[in-house]
Amino acid sequence: MKKLQSFYIVKLMVFVFFFLLLSESSNAQFADSLALFVVADAASPNAAENEIILRLQDMEFDVEVIGQNDVSDGSTAGTALVLISATVSSGTVAGNMPGLIDLEIPVINWEPFIYDALGFQATDEGEFNTTEIDIIGADHPLAAGLPEGLVTISTVEKAVSYGLPEGDVDIIAVNPNDESQVVLFAYDKGAEMFSGNAPARRVGTFLLNDVADAMTDEGWQLFDASVKWAMNFPTPVEDLAFDIPTQFTLHNNYPNPFNPMTNIVFSIPTQANVQLSVWNALGEKVATLVDGIRPAGNHTAIFNASDISSGVYFYRLEVGFHTVTKKMLFLK
Repeated sequence: MKKLQSFYIVKLMVFVFFFLLLSESSNAQFADSLALFVVADAASPNAAENEIILRLQDMEFDVEVIGQNDVSDGSTAGTALVLISATVSSGTVAGNMPGLIDLEIPVINWEPFIYDALGFQATDEGEFNTTEIDIIGADHPLAAGLPEGLVTISTVEKAVSYGLPEGDVDIIAVNPNDESQVVLFAYDKGAEMFSGNAPARRVGTFLLNDVADAMTDEGWQLFDASVKWAMNFPTPVEDLAFDIPTQFTLHNNYPNPFNPMTNIVFSIPTQANVQLSVWNALGEKVATLVDGIRPAGNHTAIFNASDISSGVYFYRLEVGFHTVTKKMLFLK
């Protein structure tokens, strides 16, 4: 009996190691890509900016931190992504980078007083205090697979930035108390903005000065999704978006390992009665994600494991006589 228990313990440890290895490699998506991070003072970024730097480095970006007084249009040479912190003076950055609006490099910005210089709207905007934002565009990749509704982005109340973007803009999240105040939005390359067309992908997000030093897992999911979308790095859902399924397929969940939510994508070639469920290692069902008729196509279900313990779980797709089971790892 002890030998059998030892066997399963060793098997579980190998399993955990394997998934941790996959997780580490999945973050290494942007090796040899240079991210230019514009802050107020490159010599002493604040705590939130340091968290952003570490996050970018974890994705294997080469990160160049540059102060607002030293940045120029020429600073973007060889850069794959530009990020602008809200600690900067908008007038200083706009003055030092007059070509910002025409920059043919993806930009992620959370300084609300520079939205006009980026061409998003006629004037700059502002901020409000909150711990939550309201996702209204859950079908966009920037929503990171999170469902519509309130999502907590900070463990303590913080000031977050908002804009009033115009043109052909994708709005992902808003102020829960004022839907006109947009806290997460995007322009695809070529999309009409208030002023001109986006020369590359643009993202406006909620981070402001110090949100990232108290960010929740969901907040980081949204940040990661912004980076991946800006860099045109396809998510599994985007990869499947235009495919016509030819067979029943249960895809690998993402992210994996996860905490506490993950996306489970399945494809069915015809309308069918579908059951998608989650089971623990003891063979006990812990969740039913789908139970009913679904049309032909690619479908995504979200599994929230916040009420269960860490460990290896199995997700099972049953469609008629077809049954497929895959493994995933929940790490708190």
